[in-house]
Amino acid sequence: MTFQMPSVRTGAPGRVVAFAIMAVVLLAGCSGISAPTPLIAESVPTATPSPSPAPISLLTPEPVRCAGGRLRVRDLATIGEEWVGGVQSAIETARAWRPDARLVTVQVGCAPLEAGFRWQGTFYSQTAQSFFFSDTGMSEPAEIDPASVPSLPIDEVNFRELHLALARAGYNEDAELNPATGATVRLNAPTDPFGPPGTPQGLVYHVAIASQGNVQDLFVSSPGWTIHSYQDRD
Repeated sequence: MTFQMPSVRTGAPGRVVAFAIMAVVLLAGCSGISAPTPLIAESVPTATPSPSPAPISLLTPEPVRCAGGRLRVRDLATIGEEWVGGVQSAIETARAWRPDARLVTVQVGCAPLEAGFRWQGTFYSQTAQSFFFSDTGMSEPAEIDPASVPSLPIDEVNFRELHLALARAGYNEDAELNPATGATVRLNAPTDPFGPPGTPQGLVYHVAIASQGNVQDLFVSSPGWTIHSYQDRD
């Protein structure tokens, strides 16, 4: 494209400026030059962090009472927790036999074919002149002085303290008790002694613990929680 420059007269500066601006605009349009388009950076999507998996808690399963059908030292604490309900069921069975039946001895063992305790209460009835065994329902005549038969103070029985006494003495929680005797509690009285000589009168617990191929007969007196044994006298 050709432009014819008009004559510029001296004294007409406004026209010169206007012409110059028009020329620049026309040249820009003809050459195809345009202002560069600004580059806009593409937005990078932010990765959403996946939630961390919750930590797996390694919980130690609670020991099963009478695991494998064997009574162990650790079961004594559970016997203490279930004492009230267990002994009450034995009392109700005995009272159905004779209303005057009074508790003399309790032996706790493992129930057959289930993970539970077997509460074996021995009761005495003066009217029947007999002992009664609550777990079997059998009775046995007893021609003795009723006054010589001590009654078990059930409110003072504490198998949890018995468990602690054995733990303090160093007996392992998994140590097994003789299934024939289980855990027994009764009174040591002058008319009906229970335990080796020197055992204080009052409540006495008996357990026979299998340890290193031997069986230790232990008598634990309360409230002092001292351990006595026939082996100590050998």
